[in-house]
Amino acid sequence: MSHTTVTYKGSVEQRIDMRWLSKVITLSLDSEQILKETIAIGNQQTTIGELFNISGDNTSSDYVLENATQKMDYIGHALTQSNTLTVMGDCGFYTGAQLLGGRIKIEGNTHDFSGCGMSKGLIEVSGNCGNHTGSAFTGGKKGMSGGTILVHGNSGNFTGELMRRGLIMIVGDIGDHCANRMIAGTITNLGATGKHVGAGMKRGTLLFPHKPENISPGFHDCGRHSLGYLTLLLHEIRRFKSAFQSLHPMRRRVQRYIGDTTVEGQGELLVWIG
Repeated sequence: MSHTTVTYKGSVEQRIDMRWLSKVITLSLDSEQILKETIAIGNQQTTIGELFNISGDNTSSDYVLENATQKMDYIGHALTQSNTLTVMGDCGFYTGAQLLGGRIKIEGNTHDFSGCGMSKGLIEVSGNCGNHTGSAFTGGKKGMSGGTILVHGNSGNFTGELMRRGLIMIVGDIGDHCANRMIAGTITNLGATGKHVGAGMKRGTLLFPHKPENISPGFHDCGRHSLGYLTLLLHEIRRFKSAFQSLHPMRRRVQRYIGDTTVEGQGELLVWIG
């Protein structure tokens, strides 16, 4: 399959705003012309061609970014349904922010705010994510509203904050304040979960293998249940190639907690018991 390769050849100390790459991918712009355009690096201006090489079929919807570093912010920003971006290396802040569709696959780690404000598509991270995965922009009120985030490692604090819809799957651990002020959507993991889970949660589903160390006091234990709709949720979770495929497709027995009642929330926190 033909694709376009974008190779980082620099080693600048300042952060690089990568929204120009989304423009190239979405509009299939001519690579030679793009390399002549200028971008800001700190308080200086340089051409894209000073920092990057572009090779391959520029009409392809499949792109590969090589030698990526955590100095690069907004990788995959607002990509659309038809695009695929594979990132070889680590990513900075706002990876996949406001994603509109397509797929971003990161062979490395991402910094804070991955997938913030996204509405469609898939972000798959082979390593770890920072804080505020799938949340809102700082000061915003609308977090992730659709799509899927799959992290094969761990995620940091405030995962799914203000989340409105969609699915977040963390193979490893989740930090503190998971699902803070969550409005709807689903978050699940296979590892441990930190403190203050579900504080201010309105609706949505949290599905964990163990009871979190500390959940909001507004959650009430509703006992043990066998929930038939979990087989549908597991069908969705298990269709991705990940450690979640080890879950039995007919597993449905959980301890159920409802909250956060301090904000009249009707969210549910489910803990596997069978």
